[in-house]
Amino acid sequence: MIDPILLEVLRCKFEAIADDGARTIIRNAISPVVAESKDCSCAIYSAEGDLIVGGGKVQIAFHIGGKGIRVIKERHGDTVAEGDVFLVNDPYNGGGLHAQDVIVHIPVFLDGRLAAWVGASAHMMDMGGMVPGSFSTSATEVYQEAFRMPPVRLYRRGEVQDDIWAILRNNVRLPDVVEMDMRSLIAGATVVCNQVLRVIEDYSEDVFREAVKALSDLTEAEVRRRVAELEPGVYSTRSWTEWTDEFYLVPCALNVENGRLIFDFRGASPQTKHYFNSKPDVIKSILGVGLAPYLARGLPFNEGLFRAFEVITDPGSILDAQPPAPIGGPHLEVGQNAMEVGIRALNLAIAASPDARAHSHLSGPPSSSGSALHTLSGLGLKGEPQSWIMLEGALGGASAAHDRDGIEFSRELVGNGQLIDLVDVEVLESWYPIKFEGRQLRSGTGGAGEFCSGRPTSFAFTVDGTNELSLTIMGNRERLPIAGSAGGLPGNITRFTVRRSADGSVEPLACHQDGIHLAQGDTLMLSVSNGGGWGDPLLRDPALVARDVARGLFSAEEAVRVYGVVVADELATEAKREEILAERLGAAESAPRPLSWTPDLLAAAEGFNGPIAAGVEQRGSVAVSSRSGSPLALSPDNWMDGCPRIHNFTTTHPDVDIVAYLDPATGHLLLVDVVPVGTGYSSSSVPNRWVEPALTLEATE
Repeated sequence: MIDPILLEVLRCKFEAIADDGARTIIRNAISPVVAESKDCSCAIYSAEGDLIVGGGKVQIAFHIGGKGIRVIKERHGDTVAEGDVFLVNDPYNGGGLHAQDVIVHIPVFLDGRLAAWVGASAHMMDMGGMVPGSFSTSATEVYQEAFRMPPVRLYRRGEVQDDIWAILRNNVRLPDVVEMDMRSLIAGATVVCNQVLRVIEDYSEDVFREAVKALSDLTEAEVRRRVAELEPGVYSTRSWTEWTDEFYLVPCALNVENGRLIFDFRGASPQTKHYFNSKPDVIKSILGVGLAPYLARGLPFNEGLFRAFEVITDPGSILDAQPPAPIGGPHLEVGQNAMEVGIRALNLAIAASPDARAHSHLSGPPSSSGSALHTLSGLGLKGEPQSWIMLEGALGGASAAHDRDGIEFSRELVGNGQLIDLVDVEVLESWYPIKFEGRQLRSGTGGAGEFCSGRPTSFAFTVDGTNELSLTIMGNRERLPIAGSAGGLPGNITRFTVRRSADGSVEPLACHQDGIHLAQGDTLMLSVSNGGGWGDPLLRDPALVARDVARGLFSAEEAVRVYGVVVADELATEAKREEILAERLGAAESAPRPLSWTPDLLAAAEGFNGPIAAGVEQRGSVAVSSRSGSPLALSPDNWMDGCPRIHNFTTTHPDVDIVAYLDPATGHLLLVDVVPVGTGYSSSSVPNRWVEPALTLEATE
């Protein structure tokens, strides 16, 4: 077995080398999205395509690069040689996250033997297709989208393949910018290749291979040990991705068993003629990044993590689309939604496992499905063609945790360091014909709770320096906000509006459309959505509510209505909160299966005592509210069956029902669910120990 000190030395070397590659890409790229936002990555893989380590901001690209390497090996086999440089960008053929995130793969050879691979990825400003920027919300099949290439050589044995470069330049807008950014990938990958080769030469190929295997094996073993701390059972959640007046179901049933996690996404909506269809390898790559802060904190981020969980999908669904379904954004709305329901299901398991190490990170899911991304194109400041993506639309607010507020301008509370940098306003205005009117925290009470969601961004810019721009919007969460946890309220919804310079009119814009014309002087205004709160807002510290009122984040009237806080009046606040609790109970529908304590029920409550969900405990075979001790359900029923509920507790859209489930004794919120109208519960927490009493009773009878 390799010496542990040497193993740690090599791990640190690999991480430093991968980061060097990412920095090289950033220094050589010219588009602001790469050079300023740092939307790129660089990773090292084994000869077989297993992830060793990644560097750079875009961690979701680390693992998926291995799929491209396996496709290269399958298609090119023994012809892969030293000096080859491969390009892949097709999600249907191992090409990564989406067509604009091209990946350059370079094999590392030692004495004629394949020893490793290096993959570098970045977002290109255009890869062809029917609209500038290549994200087409009106595409109905993959052939209308970005120019896709199977694994092809940009260099063969060190010789540039001019015909491939010519085909590429011929099919993309902004060929000079795209080529320069793509060559920055080759530069970054080459730097890493040379350094990896030096490490192998210094320590020997045998030591290198042994270290790579040991790092992944040790990570896998430790992740599985931490998974084994979770309560075995099935934890189910679901959400929906929107398209104008359509909802697409994204369900997840997480099976926790024997140190393994199985994320079962079967039952998702069939694939559609919209650009957000996805693939299982994309889902797994995104989900791995979401899982790591909970189950792999302090561990190397490598193939071992991905061996510890499984993703199951239905072929032909929106999570496993088949050609010719469009697939321009498999990592955006649907892909991110799948990660969110997976992480929400994981948090249900963590909530039922108070002794697990991950319990200290218990929180709501990331808010990344609620993006407000958009691309613009037209003539630039010097009359030249321009096309770019506004990544500010990705700056949502993180969902709250069980013990703290979420983070502003961030999608994840349990951090993993992958947030791209915010580009300075001055840089964007120097490159593109726009002028910012403002960029600030979004106001309002979306994501309220005992602990509040982080605040997202709200910004506006005016077309300045060109007669016309074309806008493509790729937003989500315009009707169905991200739900809170443990009684926290849902977050804000996404909003786009435009103020026309011609007549001063202001019109709302739907979140999926392209070809929107913006004239000189028109102003685009948008507010990004955010995650949900944690815990009943009536439990929030009044001093924190008063602080936010003083900051102008919401009004004193909203403080009273949402938090029951009368600023600077403790007695009035206490009275108002009691009044709101009474009003809730008075307005609520009765529980479908109400329970009250009887001698038989008290006898059934004897025995095991532990959590089922946040704010809900199992006592014997009875689920009770942790706050009041009121009985909610008898095993194996869902604990929500015993809760009075209020439909349309808050409102966002007539198609959406926001349902509050109350503690039957106090009126405090136990859960505020967000579902399309007419839909039942969106989650259930079923540890094995919750159904065992019912199974035992059934067997006895």
